[in-house]
Amino acid sequence: MLSGQLIINFRKVRNPKIIMKANLGMEISDTVMQTIEGIIAKNNGATLEQINDELIIKGLELGFLDLLKKEYSNITPLLLESFDYNEDTKIFNIKKNSNFQTHIDERLRVRYYLISYLRRMERENMVVTFDEIVMKILPLLKNGTTPKHQTILNVLEDVGQRVGDDSWRLKQSGQLSLDKLFSV
Repeated sequence: MLSGQLIINFRKVRNPKIIMKANLGMEISDTVMQTIEGIIAKNNGATLEQINDELIIKGLELGFLDLLKKEYSNITPLLLESFDYNEDTKIFNIKKNSNFQTHIDERLRVRYYLISYLRRMERENMVVTFDEIVMKILPLLKNGTTPKHQTILNVLEDVGQRVGDDSWRLKQSGQLSLDKLFSV
């Protein structure tokens, strides 16, 4: 006969993600995170207002707005813990050197990381080859399926501009178009 003691220690958790999952349930909290990541990817960063607006729309569509409002009216702690925040621009982004935690459309993920990488290269006054781009962003894209090089090239042609034979830089403001991205 087996016998023994079971000792259970409880610890109060201050992790906003865990609190949200406990208050809203797993499915709704996953939808909230996917919505936040989606709006960040779509706009290449998002303000608190843009995130709130998108969550209200999603909450209305899927019928959980009342729960969200009641249990989690202030999402700022969740955002600050889960995403990078730029004090100057007031924009949230995916944490540096991390990838999306939820399933985001492949072309949208590619676009987000391409723009981010090409912006950084622009600040460093560098142009990069297609191979360098693929080597840098491919590890970040492992979210569901890994895109083909052709998908990366197609999105790169939308957001980037060729420099010489095989080098690229980010298109200048006003040249970027969302139309091609969503006409898949």
